[in-house]
Amino acid sequence: MMRNEITEPTEVGRASAVDAPVRKRRSRSHQLKDLLHFNALPDRLRDNEYITKYYRANYDGHQTLRSLFGLHNETGNIWSHLIGFLLFVALTVLTVYTQPAPLKLGAQHLAQLEERVLAAGRAGWQELLRAEQSMEAGLWDKGGNIMRAGCRGLSKLQAKEGNCDSLLEDLQALETRVAAYGSDGLRGLEGKYARLVAALSDAQWPTQRWPVHVFTAGAMTCLLTSSFCHLFGCCDWHWTKTRLWKYDYAGITVLIVTSFIPPIFYGFLCHPKLRNFYLYSTLLLGFMTLCVSLLQFFQTNRFRAFRASLFAALGLWGIFPGLHTLLLYRHVPDIQQAFLSDVIMGAIYLLGAAIYALRVPERWYPGAFDLWFSSHQLFHLCVVAAALVHYGGVRTLLDWRDSSGGCSSML
Repeated sequence: MMRNEITEPTEVGRASAVDAPVRKRRSRSHQLKDLLHFNALPDRLRDNEYITKYYRANYDGHQTLRSLFGLHNETGNIWSHLIGFLLFVALTVLTVYTQPAPLKLGAQHLAQLEERVLAAGRAGWQELLRAEQSMEAGLWDKGGNIMRAGCRGLSKLQAKEGNCDSLLEDLQALETRVAAYGSDGLRGLEGKYARLVAALSDAQWPTQRWPVHVFTAGAMTCLLTSSFCHLFGCCDWHWTKTRLWKYDYAGITVLIVTSFIPPIFYGFLCHPKLRNFYLYSTLLLGFMTLCVSLLQFFQTNRFRAFRASLFAALGLWGIFPGLHTLLLYRHVPDIQQAFLSDVIMGAIYLLGAAIYALRVPERWYPGAFDLWFSSHQLFHLCVVAAALVHYGGVRTLLDWRDSSGGCSSML
């Protein structure tokens, strides 16, 4: 994912002394321009002397696009993140079309709800049903308060006795089902009843999905940008020589920052001041990292370890809101599971950053990993794996907020 655009003189003693091109085996359908040894590369493409051959250099646009389906030492870097991009496209679609987790109601909650309904009186059920139908048709206002307003005015409204009796019977039936499930409560309250209970209890169901979409969009941006940069890094266009790899570093920053947004939003949903503090702090740190990564010196081979350390430090910032959330909800199993997912994610990212900075395993066996399993490819696989683990943790938090009704005091 990360490559150097401008390089300083490097020791090439481990590379082959032969500067002649290494000709790749050619097939009828996919023929690449001559692939080169490290020593035959222009200075701007000299990044890792332990990768000794199968380099593309000075391709035009057509040759570069054809190399997408050819075999060279960037094939693994390109496709590892391109496939990762497609995975997150699928996960985004899955998030959109997956039904929200049902509200989890215990017998005590249903009893409180029934008391609230009886106290409001039977006269307002017809108006409540009309509001619910309007909501299903998408006609309710942006605040979603029609049903809530209808509930507050139950005692002043009039409706047919039959409607009231029917809905009270539904509530009693639900309470009977809850008792059958024991202390865990009912685990299937969806559709009409979930919306009805959410309105009567001031619950937030379903929880907002936009933080998840922000994260998946950030992951797709990073992965697609990385694949693009590794594909066109060999191109002889002027802008690829001066600006290309800056886009890659910007994509990494976007991924790290957007990864923080769902855990902070869902973890501090009921604590808006803490939520805003962590969100704004994360955005500020991300902006500062982005500014540094776009500086000219940041692209040089000399600062390879510094680049890895800077992105790792930005990622480690997530420990603070994560621990804070765990302290607030230490007895909630979903919070514990999500925190464990983030710990695993962080460990995978740090492992990838260390592999990238140390340039192993090719440092140990120069030339043995020219095509597959070089440090950069392993780093790419770590990025995709960590992002997928984080998505699982985010979905755990989202389902928890759905099932608990957001910040409702009744659920």
